[in-house]
Amino acid sequence: MPKYAQVLVDINKLGSRTFSYLIPENLKDEIKIGQAVLVPFGRRKEGLKAYVVGFSDYLEEGIKAKEINEILEYDPLFSFEYLKLLEWVATYYYCDIQTVLNTALPQKFFEKNVKKYRKPKKENAIYKDIDLKEQHNLSPAQEKVYNEIKKINPKTALLYGITGSGKTEIYFKLIEDCIKENKNVIFLAPEIALVSQLTMRTIERFGKDCVAIWHSSITEAEKYETWKKLRNNEIKILFGARSAVFAPIQNLGLIIIDEEHDSSYKQTMPNPRYNAKDVAKKLCELYDCNLILGSATPSIESYYTAINSNSLFTLKERFNNATLPKVITIDMREERQEHNFTLFSRTLIRNVEETIKNGNQVIFLINRRGYSSYSQCLECGEVVQCKKCAIPLIYHAQSNSYKCHYCNFELKAPITCSKCGSEAIENFGMGSQKVELQAREIFKDYRIERLDSDSLSKKNEHIEILKRFQNGEIDILIGTQMIAKGLDNKNVTLVGVINADLSFNLPDYRSSERGFSILTQVAGRSGRGDKQGKVIFQTYNEDNIFLQNAKE
Repeated sequence: MPKYAQVLVDINKLGSRTFSYLIPENLKDEIKIGQAVLVPFGRRKEGLKAYVVGFSDYLEEGIKAKEINEILEYDPLFSFEYLKLLEWVATYYYCDIQTVLNTALPQKFFEKNVKKYRKPKKENAIYKDIDLKEQHNLSPAQEKVYNEIKKINPKTALLYGITGSGKTEIYFKLIEDCIKENKNVIFLAPEIALVSQLTMRTIERFGKDCVAIWHSSITEAEKYETWKKLRNNEIKILFGARSAVFAPIQNLGLIIIDEEHDSSYKQTMPNPRYNAKDVAKKLCELYDCNLILGSATPSIESYYTAINSNSLFTLKERFNNATLPKVITIDMREERQEHNFTLFSRTLIRNVEETIKNGNQVIFLINRRGYSSYSQCLECGEVVQCKKCAIPLIYHAQSNSYKCHYCNFELKAPITCSKCGSEAIENFGMGSQKVELQAREIFKDYRIERLDSDSLSKKNEHIEILKRFQNGEIDILIGTQMIAKGLDNKNVTLVGVINADLSFNLPDYRSSERGFSILTQVAGRSGRGDKQGKVIFQTYNEDNIFLQNAKE
């Protein structure tokens, strides 16, 4: 056994620099690459967490090595290939490898005195009350695309299928092939709510014993249990949001990224500011496995790359030849001219009443959470802004406070103007909370729920809301982009977009692409069963070419 261990010490700004520590006699048969250890560092005699990344027999002359204090985790936390991935992320995104390690590993369990947290108190709600269902046969169109993917076998493939075309069934068939080859799968989705839906559908197909989830909303204890199962190669299919790309799944054979166009795959804060799609491509390169990107509205760069590399696979029709919903636009300027100052056009109100009377369900999309868009002083015109981010604070009626949606800075109401001291602060624009309040006034006899990140006060509450919606216990579901993707409720026959202009007016050079994407995606939630669906876009700019493209 070598005399010294090379370790990465858990301190930022050290880059990828390693330090040599003497291996004590009692640890010589125990120490391995990938273990978390406790080492003395500088004046900190109590020790710091570090990771073993190599061994040596020699030290430079004049250096006296300190001894490793103890091993924190005897099972290695990462393999050599995994370490190469973390080093690539640190180099590519210009940050310390320690920062990447802290993002990738469940840090709480390397601290002392946390044994009591290591067992989840109860089973995650996702795994409850789900029975195995019979496998669906692929349609001729799905079978054709599946066979093309298997024949060409590109390292990165783009599955471009319109909403309701059955992309998920092709995913399942590819997952089944991967498991038969004794390999495992990572399946990424942009929203936690979508992760939950896909996980439940996968459990119906493959059972719950080989399926796990990995995202920020599961507890540390659940994450640690999943971590152990991944290291023991007990998990075949891992679902998660972007951070799941760092999970240490064994024997990787396939990565699927659903709704690949979504901007949620890019982490902007804190470091590392990684894009999960790029990390997944590097992971596939290191493990020699395949990557499947899927979307009904693929990003421009993915589409361009796929066309030029013979890796574009297209589904142009809905499953079982189901018809696409009829889409109409309503000019809200005309509604105001006729003295309708509510958030709902008369056409939308009439269609909601008809839809629910016929025993069907409705979705309202408003792609902005909170009560209003901004708050302004009526005396001097100053807009209430976040002191850190210099963007408008959003009023939230539920908590009676003003919040920044970038850094979570919060001011409790009432507030005074920072410029003139006036208390005449007025809220303008609309958010999901305001839509919910007006909906409850206009549709008093209907069961209404709101689904956005502000409404989820309890763990797994989104699962309960979606289950109730699926079971027909909710008539109208109001939400942000969280409900625009992945919902497959065959009883939804009406989708109303309260303000279709919102996404087009963001200060982002891709706002037109993303506005088109979210309208096309949410329109696809309607009419997924045997009944004809309808979609209503409410707009103040009916001539917007991207809105018209989404309509068509």
